Amino acid sequence: MTYKGDPIAEKLDRLAEATGMPGLQRRMRARDPMRFRVLPSILLALAVVGMAMQIGWGGLAGFWIVWAGWFGIFMCQPFGPMGRPGGRKLDEREAAVVRQGHFTGMMWALGVAILGSLTIAFGTAWAMLRMGRLWAPQTPMDWMTITLFLLAVETNVAVLAASAATPEPLEDDEE
Repeated sequence: MTYKGDPIAEKLDRLAEATGMPGLQRRMRARDPMRFRVLPSILLALAVVGMAMQIGWGGLAGFWIVWAGWFGIFMCQPFGPMGRPGGRKLDEREAAVVRQGHFTGMMWALGVAILGSLTIAFGTAWAMLRMGRLWAPQTPMDWMTITLFLLAVETNVAVLAASAATPEPLEDDEE
């Protein structure tokens, strides 16, 4: 918004436009959500690698890699179909896409948690019977890594599911 006749306000407007922020704000208000496909897949794979490192070596390296897999998609979520474009309320279709994405993500996280719990339980039982040994979480860092891993699974799968359920933006016909 320019202020005609006020030289200080006009200079401040030109300075603000030079930063690019007003243009970015206009694009964010009127944007279609981005459909993420590759980024959540990469971040989910990163979380799996971090969990494998935590199981194999313990310590902090696996935790930080799992954290990066969760935090990366957490920061990108507002720009995709799970965010609110321009800060407005979601319409019925958008709300349904968000619900479906979170439901799919939660079901995957639940499946991973159940399979992981069963594996740990059987591994512990086998170790008690001296039939072999599987990894079981023992330190607080192990438990934090598992928690972040389940959050990373839920969030990344939710964004993937919501992106798949989001229709392509309509093309403007210019004839």
